[in-house]
Amino acid sequence: MSIRLGIIGGGAAGLFAACQLKRLKEGSDIEVTVIDRNPVPGKKLILTGHGRCNITNRKDASVLKKCYHEAEKFIYPALKEFGPEDTMAFVENELGLKLKEEENNRIFPVCDSAVRVRDAVVCYITDTTEILRETKVTNIRKADDFEVITDKGTCHFDQVILSCGGNSFTHTGSSGDSYKFAKRLGHTVNPVKAALAPVRADESSASLCQRLSGVSLNTRVSVFSEDKKISSFEGDTLFADFGLTGPAPMEISREIPSDVTGKKVCLELDLVPSMSDEAFDSELQELIGAHSDTKIVTLLSRYVPSSVASEIAHLADSADMYAQGFPKDRRKKICRLMKHLHIGIDRAPDLEKAYVTRGGVSLNEVDRKTMESKIVPGLYIIGEALDIDGISGGYNLQACMGEAYLAAKEIIKRSLS
Repeated sequence: MSIRLGIIGGGAAGLFAACQLKRLKEGSDIEVTVIDRNPVPGKKLILTGHGRCNITNRKDASVLKKCYHEAEKFIYPALKEFGPEDTMAFVENELGLKLKEEENNRIFPVCDSAVRVRDAVVCYITDTTEILRETKVTNIRKADDFEVITDKGTCHFDQVILSCGGNSFTHTGSSGDSYKFAKRLGHTVNPVKAALAPVRADESSASLCQRLSGVSLNTRVSVFSEDKKISSFEGDTLFADFGLTGPAPMEISREIPSDVTGKKVCLELDLVPSMSDEAFDSELQELIGAHSDTKIVTLLSRYVPSSVASEIAHLADSADMYAQGFPKDRRKKICRLMKHLHIGIDRAPDLEKAYVTRGGVSLNEVDRKTMESKIVPGLYIIGEALDIDGISGGYNLQACMGEAYLAAKEIIKRSLS
């Protein structure tokens, strides 16, 4: 049976779906059309991995699934059926790009170029896929078939893959259209917020972050709202002029309340996450006793960069003090600052600067084994349109690849029946 398939959105998920359809379509009759609003598809793909393209993360599916927060159960079939090893084999054998493994099982192309990855993907599908560029979809209707209305006319498809992204980095074309179309087709869309985003400090903490701008250290970062801990994550934290960025603050950004107006919201930094409060206090007492002729700031430099040590000593009114005769109340204050340094937040992370979005089409309304809508037969939803966000490190692109595989496999199965 011949199938006219429309892929709405030429980002990572849509392009990977076209790749999977080419790989698997032997013997099937499928006309594939990708519709993208940009002159060249894959605009957001070239930003991944800071322009280097962190393609996947080489972990077993049973481990990977735990990195997708509330979507762990939903995403597992996609990871299991088309996992990191499959992704790597496709990139190397089909796209012709050699890969390398870096810290924490992250997989990058040897060329360190997301642009080359994007170009290789587009080149791969060119002979089997029609790409409508600079074409903006304005509506999708379902009657006897799917009517996809664009600013250049109406296209008709038997089946549709909805993959026009989330609501982050809107300048790339990821402006929330997926949610609008899904709602019109009867789907529930859970509230959208920034994930994997930098965090802006409030006025009371901004000067500290500015003085430490460029300094990176391992911390445990916790989100507190009205003195209640919401979540924690350990990893590198980078101070910046505006506040905090780096793996730990960006990962925890998804937990910051959408509306912080009038609320007491902060990030708490544990600068010595390997030790309990009591253990750190005990060890600091021992150091003070054993190094009486040493400045307190020098002792703190054993645990954190010297610039951070100086700031902590200054905040504890101990900048020029030596260990000899160091008061207990000052030591306790230093311990609190080292283990519970608060960075105030007066606004939620900005969607425009988020790498992914939290929220989207409810997973209860999508078949996790095929990615087909349970509400609209013939509609498949993949990528950031779904309420799925993974941690940083190749997880989000791997989810796109696995979801694209499941959708492509089901579409081809039906074309052969």
